[in-house]
Amino acid sequence: MTHRKVWQTSLVLAALLGGWPSISVATELRLVDALSLAATHHPSVKAKLAEVKAAQADLETAKWSRYPTVSTEATASGGRPQAALLVQQPLWAGGKIDAQNRLAQAQLTLAEASLQETRTSLMQQAGQQFFEMLRWHQRLEVARKTENEHRKLLELIQRRVVAEISPLTDQVLATARFQQAVTERIQFARSLQTAQLALQQLVGEPHTALKAPTRMALPPQDVGVAIEASKTHSAELLRWRTQQEVAQAQIDMAQAGLYPTVALAHRQNLGAQDNSTQANRTYLSLQFTPGPGLSVRSVAAAARSRLENSLQNTVVFERQLEQQVRTTLAELDALTQQVEPARLLVTATEDVVESYLRQYQIGKKNWLDVLNALRESAQAHYSALDVSSTTQSLQLRVMLLTGPMNSQALGLIHD
Repeated sequence: MTHRKVWQTSLVLAALLGGWPSISVATELRLVDALSLAATHHPSVKAKLAEVKAAQADLETAKWSRYPTVSTEATASGGRPQAALLVQQPLWAGGKIDAQNRLAQAQLTLAEASLQETRTSLMQQAGQQFFEMLRWHQRLEVARKTENEHRKLLELIQRRVVAEISPLTDQVLATARFQQAVTERIQFARSLQTAQLALQQLVGEPHTALKAPTRMALPPQDVGVAIEASKTHSAELLRWRTQQEVAQAQIDMAQAGLYPTVALAHRQNLGAQDNSTQANRTYLSLQFTPGPGLSVRSVAAAARSRLENSLQNTVVFERQLEQQVRTTLAELDALTQQVEPARLLVTATEDVVESYLRQYQIGKKNWLDVLNALRESAQAHYSALDVSSTTQSLQLRVMLLTGPMNSQALGLIHD
């Protein structure tokens, strides 16, 4: 993946997402909105954009090194002031100018890759926090319903105790389960608030309502294809590879320092010619500045060490990326197979609660069976919500790992 692809991806993302109108806090926050806000408005993105602009300016500066250098000098000889204009055009620099341009270009690519890496990381965090907040919001709704069910059961058993149909121990047990449901609801509300604050830090705006995506149309992917796609689109991998180019350019610059610079120069006197002690002239200039001692060799050796470091880190990251893709796809496959069983379990446990309550009223089930059935139903709801939320979160992670978040990728998220 070249730096142009990374930069084009960033521009497309900024144009696609940044051009949208600001999202009202009162409206439901969609997943696409959360991704767009994190990728375009976060301070880290703005800082990286400034780095890209600085690198672009450095590249323009490096390109000017091929052009003539104009300078002036003023001297006084025999009590007479004298000024001259000096123009120097480099002809040969031992590869130093080419190395400077390659270094500036590589640093621009590095800045662009760092920008895209930051955006991808922020979108991953925003997506994770979006589904985390959605999960706690849905859990809280189930907890409220469960609390209401326990309240109804408590009122039922209280009437039966007053009528001396049921023992007082059943009321004590129902009260304990009701208090447990209240505590659970409070804990979920606190977790929801924490997730909401974490998402707010990423998107920059407080949102209390989310709109869950109906589905994410992620096409099935072969593991090998997904790994190759992740290596192609990984901004972090591009960053490590570009650091190799930076180190190589630094090596070339250090080696070019061992050679002189040949330039075509022209000196033009300013003012009256009779006041000048030196005539106008055009000449070849030979400049050689190897630096103190053998420092050039030390600089080259340091650059070679950095090159080796970048090479090894690239290999390490490729292995980590491959393992990450394999693990994510395996987790996604396992969770996808659990979605339908979890949904069926919710339906089954709800039926069990209704059945046990009817049987309790005719004396075929005891009170503890009813309370346990209600608790199992709530746990089944929580499990189904966790499976669904984690599945969609993993689908988003696969999308971010294996391709750029452009208009085509965002179109796979159906609201």
